[in-house]
Amino acid sequence: ASLVNDMILTDGRDGLQDTNDRSLANMQRGGSYSVVPRVPGGEITPAQLIALGVTAEKYGLYSKITGAQRVDLFGAAKHQLPDIWEDLGKVGFESGHAYGKALRTVKSCVGSTWCRYGVQDSVSFAVRVENRYKGVRSPHKMKSGVSGCVRECAEAQGKDFGMIATENGYNLFLGGNGAVNPVHATLFATDIDEDTVIKYLDRYIMYYILTAERLERTAPWQAKLPSGKNGGGPIEHLREVIIEDSLGICDELDRRMAHLVDTYRDEWADVVADPAKRAKFKQFVNTDEIVPREDMIEFVNMRGQRRPAHWPKDGQPQTNWKAPSEEDIFARSEKSWVSVGRVSDFSPNVGSPVLYGNTQLAVFNNQRRGEWYCTQNMCPHKQAFVLSQGIIGDTAGQPKVACPLHKKQFGLRDGKQLDAENGLQILTFPVKIEGEEVLVELPSVEEIDGVLGTAGLRVLKSDCIDIAEDALKVPFRSKQERLKDILEEGEKIISAQLSRNATGSLL
Repeated sequence: ASLVNDMILTDGRDGLQDTNDRSLANMQRGGSYSVVPRVPGGEITPAQLIALGVTAEKYGLYSKITGAQRVDLFGAAKHQLPDIWEDLGKVGFESGHAYGKALRTVKSCVGSTWCRYGVQDSVSFAVRVENRYKGVRSPHKMKSGVSGCVRECAEAQGKDFGMIATENGYNLFLGGNGAVNPVHATLFATDIDEDTVIKYLDRYIMYYILTAERLERTAPWQAKLPSGKNGGGPIEHLREVIIEDSLGICDELDRRMAHLVDTYRDEWADVVADPAKRAKFKQFVNTDEIVPREDMIEFVNMRGQRRPAHWPKDGQPQTNWKAPSEEDIFARSEKSWVSVGRVSDFSPNVGSPVLYGNTQLAVFNNQRRGEWYCTQNMCPHKQAFVLSQGIIGDTAGQPKVACPLHKKQFGLRDGKQLDAENGLQILTFPVKIEGEEVLVELPSVEEIDGVLGTAGLRVLKSDCIDIAEDALKVPFRSKQERLKDILEEGEKIISAQLSRNATGSLL
């Protein structure tokens, strides 16, 4: 995706993607999705603001202005996403790639356009930078900012790359980020014009894409780079590579970035215009019937908007669901082979939801192993109907699915939770292929609905919640731990330089 730039949902590539990339949207609490249109430089027209409001009202979405100068619409069902983006595309909105490891936004102040302190047109430059690098996928997300003067209202020095206006052009800063371990960006070049900024950024971003580890932000990647020839640290190395072409790769970096820019496509415009891609967003592959989001989780009012009710605290009713019997609940049931669609309806190496009566099931086409599986679609942890959106893989040869909400892992053959002893369990059902038909062995609709029917598993508002416990845990590293890592990396760099230095001396 970072080098060839083909559409990520075609030719089986959706099986390589995380849940959010596969849905071109971020999954939120309760299994709904958010919609984040691109707003280059934070500049938005009145017509676009009106369209956002109309769309939010039409689909009952919760609206929130983000810290990146965009508007986020929450609460969309996956099957609604193409219709929502079709409406937003009519006023020029494109995907904001909030779901991808890609450029998110280029934040800007109003600069010389309006501000009496501004010395450069920071908005226009931010729009130019964002439109150049939009859609470029990278090892991790990238953020940027352009400030119109030294007052730094766009917080450019806390971004992966940022520009601060001077009377003579821009100062370019590289390798910063906020997040759990904030890093101040390092000054790379001073008083350079816009075209030179773009040239240096093309090479910097492409060098990062080609050499960073997966899921590595620019700041830790940059810190691990070798020092420059004069002992000036990683930033000197970057100047040598990007400005002086010390590695002889600038032409290649320029060519690769030009390819990414020239082959940009708005992913959501592609989906809206292509019936085959649009079909990937059907709620159920075997029917056009819809189960509304409100049938799966209660929505409550909050300051004039609607949001899903908080999940109950673990251990309370509506959590850690278990089947009525620890044995096979349907062992004595009369079963039949039920057609749930054709092989071509199920994308390879991902899950697909099907509806049987009022029961939601997940069918997995594990093409890599030549195997098919069927499970309940409801994750028992918080009773969210999301397992079909999880990532499939294996542990010690055991095929599994990871719930996209809290990453709990379940065996696809026996349904047992793999990442916890005496953990939860999901129900599984045999699958067979006859010709082009996908058949699942199931009990009667009445029996299975009595256990797995959506209506009986709807999550209701609870007075016993624990928001912190429900949240995905972010590992925290102390200042001492970060310093230790930096020193260890420094020792590695010095050792490498000494080994390359014939005289053993180091400036």
